[in-house]
Amino acid sequence: MKRLALWQDKCMDGQLLPLGLWQLFRLRQLDGEALLRGTGLFATDLQHPGLRVSPRQLCALLSNARKLWPGDDLAFLLGQHWLPSQSGALTNGLLCAPDLERALSFWGRYHWLSQPWLRPTRWHQDDHSHWQLQLDLGLQTHHQFLLELALSTLTATAKRLSPQPLHFHIQLPYPAPAHPHHYWKYLGPEVQFGAAMTRISLPRVELQRPLPGADLAGFQLAWRQCRQRLQAEPWQRGLPAAVLARLERPQHQGDALPQVAKDLATSPATLKRRLKAFGLAFQPLQDQARLGQALYLLSIQGAANADVARQLQFADGGNFRRSFKRWTGLLPSQFSRLT
Repeated sequence: MKRLALWQDKCMDGQLLPLGLWQLFRLRQLDGEALLRGTGLFATDLQHPGLRVSPRQLCALLSNARKLWPGDDLAFLLGQHWLPSQSGALTNGLLCAPDLERALSFWGRYHWLSQPWLRPTRWHQDDHSHWQLQLDLGLQTHHQFLLELALSTLTATAKRLSPQPLHFHIQLPYPAPAHPHHYWKYLGPEVQFGAAMTRISLPRVELQRPLPGADLAGFQLAWRQCRQRLQAEPWQRGLPAAVLARLERPQHQGDALPQVAKDLATSPATLKRRLKAFGLAFQPLQDQARLGQALYLLSIQGAANADVARQLQFADGGNFRRSFKRWTGLLPSQFSRLT
């Protein structure tokens, strides 16, 4: 069984986001020494192909970068250049994909090799496909930045692969900024702020169009290579994602901390301590798991409040409505009218 990545574990490829940040700072002639201050990283480390960084180091690096960058477009700029910076089998698989459906499935399956701080969940509804994006590895202080990086990466990659215009609809769980032009420029015109979750949607007919660079044999080879690489990784997800995954299972949605700790082969005290290192606690993770399931049942399944309350093991519909209002600021009925 693969280990679950902890706050101090060097579980991420330093040749991706850390090196990408460093190169962008050098290109703009910004202070690279200040960028690395307090991270335990040095400029010579970033040139080493075997460099690995921990969530703690990445958190410090992002804090420095966001303070030093003269603007609010850093995440979007990084996302635009993500595909060529990947190199190797991951990029080859995307470039050889027969269609966007398989390209994005490939990215979702092997996202740990590319953006391990993400936790994407995918589902289909009628004629659209949806991806809900959450964070792993406890980088909540950079929640908005990392989500914008992921969305910029996805939209830029899809547009590069497809010669035809794509109709992305993106929902973001924070208020609209005073000057949202970066969002329209990099993510497209269909961006909705103040949503209950981060979601990107695309018509399925656009996902199924053949791509000009299609090479099925090359795609299958890249899939095998990425599978082998992922199998060789000591980690394949972080502790927060493991807790969420367990709490999202229907038979475990009401589990308390001791039950989850036992399932993860640790003690309640150790689990609390390890989550605290990520800046997390068990109850908010339990709320997050329940909210994710509630949003899916309401918006995708069209379930009634009473059915959602029962599936999420609330005592009654009133308790569910009060909890949903606390999580989202909306009653379930209000949310359903917006989706």
